[in-house]
Amino acid sequence: MKKNIFILFICLFAGFQGVKAQFDTQLSNYWATTNYFNPGSVGQSGNLELTGLYRLQWLGIENAPKSGIVLAEMPFNFAGRNHGVGASMYNDQLGLFKSTVISGQYAYMTKLWGGNLGIGIQAGYIQESFDGTGIDIPIDDEYHDPNDEAIPTTKVSGSSIDASFGIYYKGKNWYAGLSATHLLAPKLELDDNYILEIPRSYYFTAGYNIQLNNPLLELRSSVLLRTTELSSWTVEGDSLISVTESNTLKGMLKQSQIDVSLRMIYNKTFWGGISWRKGDALMILLGGKFKMLEVGYAYDFPISDIIKESSGSHELFVKYVLDMNLKKGTKSKHKSVRIL
Repeated sequence: MKKNIFILFICLFAGFQGVKAQFDTQLSNYWATTNYFNPGSVGQSGNLELTGLYRLQWLGIENAPKSGIVLAEMPFNFAGRNHGVGASMYNDQLGLFKSTVISGQYAYMTKLWGGNLGIGIQAGYIQESFDGTGIDIPIDDEYHDPNDEAIPTTKVSGSSIDASFGIYYKGKNWYAGLSATHLLAPKLELDDNYILEIPRSYYFTAGYNIQLNNPLLELRSSVLLRTTELSSWTVEGDSLISVTESNTLKGMLKQSQIDVSLRMIYNKTFWGGISWRKGDALMILLGGKFKMLEVGYAYDFPISDIIKESSGSHELFVKYVLDMNLKKGTKSKHKSVRIL
């Protein structure tokens, strides 16, 4: 597998001067981090929320992805209307690649059909780097030339601005959202020779809560569907051709992924459940609330061919929750976030 990842690095630079690849990390606890992929959900809970998540993917594989996410959101009232504001910071490392995204979020909220509709936007900054000093090509490698100018030998990096859009509706017992990330499909020029394109991704998420006969038990189901555009270029023989020039390739360069989850909540405090990601993994979900803290853990057991190399993935999140109490006619006892 180490050799396979090395070949991936070589293909990215030696085979292509303009490359797209899936950029956003997959999350097993997606239901707890909706503003990571949908800015329309910002402020919908009515709480000040601070979330930290760390994902260690594909244990046992060298150079496998490691991802960290920090999210913040809160509602506020202005001109008699409810709004939401948030921030997102994402850091991911895959072998010699390192990605950093910092974003600000805003959502306008309005009452609709007995629930709340949020329409949100996100603007941010992306930086991507590749450490070419970490490439080690054996002298006796018959497939790759250590002196190939197409392979970077120094650390190269590039940056760009980014934008996302989302709508999110929250009813009494259910929610649904649509969003699109990386709307600008930003191109990051790592140096004069290498360009990395961040593909657009489209998300649909929904969930429904079922109160069981036992008042202490609640069943929460949820789903997340993500479709990501892949490379705009491919290789045909020895030439590089554009998708727009090949009708055969149109519609083939998108990747979809679906997660379906079911959690049992006990006394609105503790939960356990399972989740399924088509063609990829089965997940075990555990967590609970402890005063103003929520802690959740997910273990991904691979069901794809990667099980031959990896024992699975771990994901942990911690969330701080404070009720902002913005209901009309009431006052919040927390007058300043500086006292939190």
